[in-house]
Amino acid sequence: MGLQDIYRELSKKLLMEHSAVLPRIWETVCSEDEAKIVNALPATAQELAGRFGTTGDDMLATLGGLFHKGAVFEAVKDGVTTYRMPRHIIQFHDATILWKEAPQELMDLWMEFEETDYPMLLELVTQIKMPSFMRVIPIGESITPRNQVLAHEDALGMLEGARVIAVTDCACRTLLRRCDHPLEVCIQINRGAEYAIKRGTGRRIDAAEAREILETSRKAGLVHMTENTAGRSNVICNCCSCCCEMLRFATDEKTRRAVLSPSRYQAHLDKEACTACGLCADICPVKALGSENGDAVLLDVDVCIGCGLCATVCPVGAVTLVEVRPPDFIPA
Repeated sequence: MGLQDIYRELSKKLLMEHSAVLPRIWETVCSEDEAKIVNALPATAQELAGRFGTTGDDMLATLGGLFHKGAVFEAVKDGVTTYRMPRHIIQFHDATILWKEAPQELMDLWMEFEETDYPMLLELVTQIKMPSFMRVIPIGESITPRNQVLAHEDALGMLEGARVIAVTDCACRTLLRRCDHPLEVCIQINRGAEYAIKRGTGRRIDAAEAREILETSRKAGLVHMTENTAGRSNVICNCCSCCCEMLRFATDEKTRRAVLSPSRYQAHLDKEACTACGLCADICPVKALGSENGDAVLLDVDVCIGCGLCATVCPVGAVTLVEVRPPDFIPA
């Protein structure tokens, strides 16, 4: 397999076989020899050492370097460590951007990727009806009645059951820097936290500091997000609409349901109580609420992602979140 072929093969495994940019990203992160090792995953260090004719210690050193750069991940079972590729393009994107020694060339390539190839991927995901990568976590205080919120869609509840918590910089704002929203607000939980701490991309925090980060993020108008699964989630992102690789495409009909799933809730507007102050329209990250010249506020329920930010700023309680989707809307 030739030099360019190996990088294209790695791109293919991330559903980006025809990308013009992703092979260049792989080449910036991995040498040709390293790329061949990544392409042979999943495997243990000993299996790889035998396959590539090197010592176990040398292979562990190579894998350690790739782990540090965000190109490989570890899974430990029964005391045995198996190495694997990134599961999808989002994981590869975030991991390599948070690589402390990442060259500017890599950042430039990721910015090019987001403007060219990434929208095409989202359109493909939409067309083949793959489950979206991430989903919105509603702000619990905005839901009526509160007791119907499930454990895996409550950011505070997710923290309560965590055995270890860490925080990292937001990969999207680290890359694009289009706003001055808080940067160190990406909360990692359990395996995600262990990974960030081991790589040196995050620092350990306690639940109290994590709750403070959520409150700071809410006040800044950031949207809570997590992995789109009802199982174990490893992250609570706090996202802005100007930098986030999800929210930036949430208003485009061709892509808005591909990478970001709404919560099970939807904003409900009490028109009788509404004073048309416009605070909800100002904070809505997807412009589902709006008004003209101080007239009545309008709500587009088809665009609403169910984050609840609008309800938290309404001074008269005219906006709440109501359940519109069943619990099995969130994939198992």
